[in-house]
Amino acid sequence: MAFAALPPELRSLCRRLTSTKVEQLPVLLPSLLKDLLRCQEPLSRPQEAKTSESSSESVVLVHKLKTQISTLLNSRITQGRLVGVALVKAVVETGGWECLRTSEPWVRGLLSILQRKDPAVVKDLCIVTLVKIYTLMHAYPTLVREIVTPTLRTFATACLQILKPPVSSKAAKAPLSLVENIFEGLSTVVPLFSTTLREFATKIRIETRSYIAPTVSDSALIPTSLQSSSQRLAIRLHMTAAKGGDSTEWTKHLEALIKTLHSTADQVFRAVQESWESTAGYVPLSDSLQMIDFEKEPQGGSTSPDQLPPWTGIHAGSERMIGMLNFICEYLRCRTKTTVTIPVSAIIDIVTRISSITPPTPGKEKSAFVQMNPAVGREEKDELWTVFPDIQLATMRLHLTMVQRLGKNFLPVAQESLEQLLRMFESSYRLPEVRMMAFNLSREILQLCGPTMPQLTVEGLNLVIKSCCRDLLGSAGHLKRPKQSASALQNGLKSNKSIAQNADAFLGNKSEDDSISVSLSADHVSAAAALLTVLFSHVPQQHLNSSLRAHMLKTAILCQSRDAQVASVLHPVRDKNGRTPQVILPYLTQQFPRDDSVEILRFNFRPMATGPKNDAMDVDYDDDEMLEDEPEEKPSSNGFSLGWPFESSLRNPPDMTVAAAIVPEIPKSPLPARAIESATTAPNPFLLKPSSETTVTSVEHTTVVQPSPQTTTSLKRKNEDAEVSVSKRVEIDTTTISNTSEAAPIVAPSKAAVTGNVEADEESDDESIHLNMELDSDEDDEDAE
Repeated sequence: MAFAALPPELRSLCRRLTSTKVEQLPVLLPSLLKDLLRCQEPLSRPQEAKTSESSSESVVLVHKLKTQISTLLNSRITQGRLVGVALVKAVVETGGWECLRTSEPWVRGLLSILQRKDPAVVKDLCIVTLVKIYTLMHAYPTLVREIVTPTLRTFATACLQILKPPVSSKAAKAPLSLVENIFEGLSTVVPLFSTTLREFATKIRIETRSYIAPTVSDSALIPTSLQSSSQRLAIRLHMTAAKGGDSTEWTKHLEALIKTLHSTADQVFRAVQESWESTAGYVPLSDSLQMIDFEKEPQGGSTSPDQLPPWTGIHAGSERMIGMLNFICEYLRCRTKTTVTIPVSAIIDIVTRISSITPPTPGKEKSAFVQMNPAVGREEKDELWTVFPDIQLATMRLHLTMVQRLGKNFLPVAQESLEQLLRMFESSYRLPEVRMMAFNLSREILQLCGPTMPQLTVEGLNLVIKSCCRDLLGSAGHLKRPKQSASALQNGLKSNKSIAQNADAFLGNKSEDDSISVSLSADHVSAAAALLTVLFSHVPQQHLNSSLRAHMLKTAILCQSRDAQVASVLHPVRDKNGRTPQVILPYLTQQFPRDDSVEILRFNFRPMATGPKNDAMDVDYDDDEMLEDEPEEKPSSNGFSLGWPFESSLRNPPDMTVAAAIVPEIPKSPLPARAIESATTAPNPFLLKPSSETTVTSVEHTTVVQPSPQTTTSLKRKNEDAEVSVSKRVEIDTTTISNTSEAAPIVAPSKAAVTGNVEADEESDDESIHLNMELDSDEDDEDAE
């Protein structure tokens, strides 16, 4: 279906650009862009270089629009240049190749605006437009040769002049938002045209060094988004290396970064005596010939263009460490054009060093945490333990990035990584951000090695599990407020008379809700819910403590976590007898009655019997023997295979259920093996037969089912000599079955078929009849013949 050749928006767009003053165009810019995006059909058609009298109206209007945009780009008014840049970007995106091939004058106009002293917002939009044009032209080698290659060097030079203006220009320093856009634009263009930008790689790297890992020692406050963009640009500069050397360049810069991180840690962690030994060959300063000067504050960095800026103090050093840990994360996230080798052992070595430091905790023995260096003052030690949780958080983030990047290849070090995580979590789990990161990392690790974990490792997860449940209950408003008894309050008041006490605490206000609500972020709650699901599905349930698993089930039900409840049902825990004591399927179906997965689970899941083992539900029959010994049944005349008349089954369906089938224990006697086998595998005479052979007796709420005469006329004892009878007891619920098509005669049960105490049956409370039948074997029938 072809669209309209000349949309009305094109004519309106040209008329408004001509009739509106340039100063008022920025107000109309949103509507102008909306109309321009609706003119894709005429803009993407082949256009003539010059219009003539025979040209169509559509061609004339498109040519007029492009002329007006060129006029706005070269306007002397800032508002006109701003509108022109925005319209160029919209036309190029809408028109495609037809507009790209004629965009060389626009590209040169954009470069001239970028070199002017225009406001930062105009330069931001200009950089975005140029990067968009270069990205779209990458698919067309002809346009790359004609437009991109001659102008890309000018674009890189203009960006570097904005980042570091010449001293003679007296230009103000570029705002951080403009610097971030420049870094994003260069990091987008470098992978596409790495050969052209090779000569600018060194200058670009120097400009990014002050934004990669900033500290409080710097003069500016760098936002996190600018740090990430500068890190991505510095990483992608390895693509500008000569052919075949980009992977080597990537590995070399990453190893240098890890070495710098260790040297920074030597200064920050000098207040503790580390017991860590490097597996990657790094020698700390405390073990080398170069001694640390404890009279000066911790310091590092360098003024060299190849090194990060200098820093001084514990807080600055911790920020430098966190920045470099995030830099390593970006190395793992950023994609490369060629295959690279990740130094996994060196990265794990960093995590091991940080996780081996255990801060002092009140209530624990001194041997449980790291030993302190007596040469360092108390103030520096306090500052270290203040910033240490942030360093642990950055380490967990690095761990999580490695797991997500390597996937199943992380399995060889997954167990060790989990132990490192638990050590860090135990000392800093009071912080919500640490808990959220630990939940995400635990989930990723458990999905790799959870099913094969031993019991000792599973028991180490108790603190993580309890924290996960507490956060979920707190966010849902089900966390109980800790109660303090009145006697404890009075004792505290007596011991501390000078301290003001809360008088309302002595009042037993029952109307006050005992639950408290904890304010957590949505990401935190979702991370805890996902971890709870994995704890049910990827952790051996037999290794979990029963009370802890019951607490997990309670959390899943109260927080209405569908995935966690489904996982708990699919992965039940069984006791020594093979029973399933905790089945929460009724709660799940009540909370999610219309969920598809719950419906499938409800109709297909059959839990193990929760009663004593080897009861009636656990009887296991041999299918082959049942098929061999079961007598052949004659098909009913009405074609209904259940043995009931077709009409009666529809009007008054049978509702008989077997309550129990108890086979009494056979006494020990010298019976032949054949007799016992035939007794235990005899066909069941209580199977439903066709309606023509079945009579129903209903007397005083008691239903007696008598087999047909053809099959039960010759009921005899099995072995009269041994005088052993094998009987079956069947309890049949009380039902009254009526056959409207054919009246069934009431037949009293014969004495040979039914034996027992009649008075006991009449006095029984359950409305059922006990039938003790003595069946004949096939051998006795042959002897009778």
